[in-house]
Amino acid sequence: MKKQLGQIPLLFPMPALLVGTFDDDGTPNAMCAAWSSICCQRPPCVGVAIRTSRLTYKNIVERRAFTLNVPTTGMAAEVDYLGTVSGKDEPEKVHTAGFEVVPGHKVDAPIIVDCPVNLECVGRNKLDIGSHTWVIGEIMEVHVDEHLVDRQGKVDVTALDPLIYCPSVRTYHGLGEQVGRAFHDGQVLVKK
Repeated sequence: MKKQLGQIPLLFPMPALLVGTFDDDGTPNAMCAAWSSICCQRPPCVGVAIRTSRLTYKNIVERRAFTLNVPTTGMAAEVDYLGTVSGKDEPEKVHTAGFEVVPGHKVDAPIIVDCPVNLECVGRNKLDIGSHTWVIGEIMEVHVDEHLVDRQGKVDVTALDPLIYCPSVRTYHGLGEQVGRAFHDGQVLVKK
């Protein structure tokens, strides 16, 4: 038997990503956003849900650029801080969190160097949904720490150890071990 929980935003796991932007005077800003996803293959695009009241939203609209930075489980406290403190109230919050930032190579947004994966995105579209606006960005460049990339260019997500957010209980977790291979393991069920 299943328990009905009602109409709630429940889906997991969700990546705990840091959305990086520059404000009006070039100060780096970052917020934690867990409601995000790859949303297109060609061109490669991501979507992230952001409240229009957030400084990050204003910065994206003005500069048409942002980065998505993938933190590790060891960064949970810093990520939580960036998700709970507003850049409007604490403009230096990225530095307070202890993160090093550099300007993007392809877009006008900061890369958080400490995060092992960074996606530089150009803002392409937005969709007002309700409490949040779905912001779509085209991925212009992807940066990955060298030790995480094998000779075929594949990222070792186990070694990456990305931070995961579980919205129903408001907790952070790690990813866990590999349990199968996509586009492969299901072939045993294909009738011959």
